[in-house]
Amino acid sequence: RNEQVEAVQKTVKSEIRSFSDVVKQGCNEKITTKELKAAVKSAVSDDDRRKGVMVFGLEESAGEVLKDRVEEMLGVCSATGNPTVSDCYRVGAVKAGAVRPVKALFHSNEAASMVLRNASSLRGTRFSRVYISPDRTSEEREVRKGLVAQLKEKISTEPQRYQLPLHKQRYRV
Repeated sequence: RNEQVEAVQKTVKSEIRSFSDVVKQGCNEKITTKELKAAVKSAVSDDDRRKGVMVFGLEESAGEVLKDRVEEMLGVCSATGNPTVSDCYRVGAVKAGAVRPVKALFHSNEAASMVLRNASSLRGTRFSRVYISPDRTSEEREVRKGLVAQLKEKISTEPQRYQLPLHKQRYRV
């Protein structure tokens, strides 16, 4: 038993040494504290963004308990069980006649992925006008907007080549 523990300790020590050697060799450039903080902040922001979804078309009402409405909608959406919403809030300024989107945050990115996978099950329910999409940065939204415009143009110029997907098929661009 002691021999096994010693063997494991020896292996761990050698692996740690080899890992630190690789890090030293790979980091010839000096990284400033500011660059390091920016990289960590970006990674944390990306991770937080993956834990959230945007819900469009969920009607607003005076005195609503938004978390209950979102969880009710998710109950219709997912047959395997509701992921727990850790936080949710409306985004944007209040405008007459406009419905503000809802940002819903979950405890894990797996829960957000499950909601996105099951979003199509809202069709044919009382939430059929509600759309769920990933939480994207403004840069990602702009890139996607450009790609969608390109796709629509290609479809209109070459209608025989592109067909609407029947079930999770993708367009060729």
